[in-house]
Amino acid sequence: MQGQILCRGTAAAVAARRMRNILGSVLGRDGWRWRTHEVKLLNTSSGDTVTIGEISYKLKTPRNPELVPVKHISDSLPQTVAQHLRWIMQKDVLGQDVFLIGPPGPLRRSIAMQYLELTKREVEYVALSRDTTETDLKQRREIRSGTAFYIDQCAVRAATQGRVLVLEGLEKAERNVLPVLNNLLENREMQLEDGRFLMSAERYDKLLQEHTKEELDSWKIVRVSEDFRVIALGLPVPKYKGNPLDPPLRSRFQARDIYYLPFKDQLELLYTAGPNVAAERVSQLLSLATTLCSQESSNLGLPDFPVDNLLPALHVLNAFPMLSSQHLVQRLYPYNSILGKDGRTAVEGVLSRFELLDGRRQPAPSAIMGVSVTRELEGRADVTLRVADKDVTFQVPAGTKEPRPPNSSPNFISTPSHAQLLSEMMQSHMVKDICLIGAKGCGKSVLAREFAEMLGYSIEPVMLYQDMTARDLLQQRYTLSNGDTAWRPSPLVTAAIESKLLLLDGIHRVNLTGTLAVLSRLLHDRELDLYDGTRLLRSIFPIHPSFRVLSLAEPVIGTITSSSSNSRGQQWLGPELLTMFLYHTVTPQ
Repeated sequence: MQGQILCRGTAAAVAARRMRNILGSVLGRDGWRWRTHEVKLLNTSSGDTVTIGEISYKLKTPRNPELVPVKHISDSLPQTVAQHLRWIMQKDVLGQDVFLIGPPGPLRRSIAMQYLELTKREVEYVALSRDTTETDLKQRREIRSGTAFYIDQCAVRAATQGRVLVLEGLEKAERNVLPVLNNLLENREMQLEDGRFLMSAERYDKLLQEHTKEELDSWKIVRVSEDFRVIALGLPVPKYKGNPLDPPLRSRFQARDIYYLPFKDQLELLYTAGPNVAAERVSQLLSLATTLCSQESSNLGLPDFPVDNLLPALHVLNAFPMLSSQHLVQRLYPYNSILGKDGRTAVEGVLSRFELLDGRRQPAPSAIMGVSVTRELEGRADVTLRVADKDVTFQVPAGTKEPRPPNSSPNFISTPSHAQLLSEMMQSHMVKDICLIGAKGCGKSVLAREFAEMLGYSIEPVMLYQDMTARDLLQQRYTLSNGDTAWRPSPLVTAAIESKLLLLDGIHRVNLTGTLAVLSRLLHDRELDLYDGTRLLRSIFPIHPSFRVLSLAEPVIGTITSSSSNSRGQQWLGPELLTMFLYHTVTPQ
């Protein structure tokens, strides 16, 4: 890796860049001035109506309210998000399907779910991967009492019931899978395996004028609802790994670029998350993130900075204002573990220019002084850390067992570096899932067990391997003694429901193009759709709020490559996986 990132470090240049970002929230990419869009809910005699700007949508009462997304709309809605919502509503009113394309992270899915919650639309969600097949989208054959029959899958259910089909990860699906949706997207027609034929509402209604419904039913013609829509989510390829869309499929969508929120909107969100953190420090962190997502850093082979993880990081910084910014950045962007010498030099140059090389000046947490169950709240524990000469107490999720006092295990001999690492893991555990990166035999598994026992967690271990599929992670299909087919939940699903600590051992081994990507919604939103139709949510059939994921991986020093195979020496920690965890490095003793 040659060269340096072109980082404008002077105060005047930083101010100018911020002004350009602020103007970016006012001026569109085409140069036109955007209006301020206000989201309104109007109650009229003809029913409720949602209005964004000048676009209105009349709400309908959902027949299955449990399928309507909840708790995705925040109290303060940035104008950029309101503009995206207005655009989606405009296309929805016109009856068009949309494709939200942008960098890795939960923003695109969040905007889609906010729109569906706002308009009270039922949703069918599927996370695409290299293991997704045609049967996952259309119909799956099952056996009950010795009789084979077909069960409609997400695309068919959405089309016939008037729901919105959310397809996440279009770039990860194999090229022969998505074309089965081509005719459904273009003409609202599809031939099903059980002999039925889906037909557009317009053509069906014309036939109904000449024939009775009984005749159409006998011909196995099914009406596609006029409310059926598709929202596709994907990454731009070839900048990111994946399969480029076929031109016929790409032409079925109206596309919109969902980039990171403008500097001003991001800054307001971070100020709210960290009222105890100095405003200048927040601005420096965001400026660093913006620089490491620029084209210059991409040209040097650096992965994108996980901008969406700044929000949970600010919650940690708000509880520990004395925490080093450099150490915090290491948890978000573990450049020492994934980049070569030139890459580390480039990143440290950016840290220096934004005055974030404070690792030696700021104290680090040195030890866990105590862990006790919070009696007022189930599944929470009070943890006390020693930072310099102060003790700081805060709350973290905890398991169902009684926590074990620190340094009381006869099987764990603590060292100063391990004590500091466990303290830092407690800080990260407060807000997000964790990944430990370290060489083979450095003690990652031992540290994970000690961490779990101190918080009263039962561990659910899952050993990952290179040929593991997305289906292996979620549910396994098996046959009962009488020949019937059924689904068995995986240890991951069991851990999510029963408040366990899921230990993913070896995430560096699995395929880079989709196996772990199916967990993105679980890790970001704590929601999961399973193959048998079961939905794990934050409510209804809940994922336990204390559920956490702790993953273990080995470092591979180098730059991000464009190859889609998980060959030896390839860097596994890319931009998409960076958004899923906070990272800690385990050094050999």
